[in-house]
Amino acid sequence: MSAPRAIVVKAPGTNCELESRDALRVAGAEADIVTTAELYREPERLLAARILLLPGGFAHGDDVASARILANQMATRLGDVLRRFVDDEEGLVLGICNGFQALVKLGLLPRAPGEPLRQRVSLVHNASGRYECRWVRLRVEDGPCRFLPRGTTLEMPVGHGEGKLVFAEDWGAAGSVALRYVDADGRATDGYPANPNGSLDAIAGLTDATGRVLGLMPHPDRSYLPWHHPRHHPEPGGAVLFRHLVETAR
Repeated sequence: MSAPRAIVVKAPGTNCELESRDALRVAGAEADIVTTAELYREPERLLAARILLLPGGFAHGDDVASARILANQMATRLGDVLRRFVDDEEGLVLGICNGFQALVKLGLLPRAPGEPLRQRVSLVHNASGRYECRWVRLRVEDGPCRFLPRGTTLEMPVGHGEGKLVFAEDWGAAGSVALRYVDADGRATDGYPANPNGSLDAIAGLTDATGRVLGLMPHPDRSYLPWHHPRHHPEPGGAVLFRHLVETAR
């Protein structure tokens, strides 16, 4: 079976594209880095891929707000193609950290097929008031995400300053929560540092109604090789996620 094609998007300020591409290749995908300028010039290029990955970093310096400029540009210049990629072509989308922030501000998360691109939730400054860099435990929730192994707990590191998920009471969370921060006993927690940013309802990642779009604040791209894990785990959390993502794309 041929390797699924993946595009890793590089915007000015992105700094996790190399490890994201490598993680996809290790998992068995044919992955390439494509700059936003290239993608804006040739949007249909996306439709030749099965996976779109928005990696971490500081897109456009996060000068306005984390990933706000990237999200606005993508909505304006790629919006129709992105909707087609997800709704019609059944493409898979993964947004990591800054990429998750972009998906939220872009309006791809949370979203149902056919809905317009409109921001429904937000990611704001950590409750601690500082940048957080630490390992966390994540519980995979019983939702529609197609490339997360249900009933498992994954360990990954975080590295962000604006990762607190906030939302209105009527945002319609049912089916959108993909991952939650949990304590050592596997219970969802609002307590620091297990919940490193104070996200409401302990939410660490969201999916869309199709289960083909996933965004998360923790970094699977920093936990896909055994020696990434502090206990030299044979298959750390990131490896599990990327393996399931690529297998789903085949």
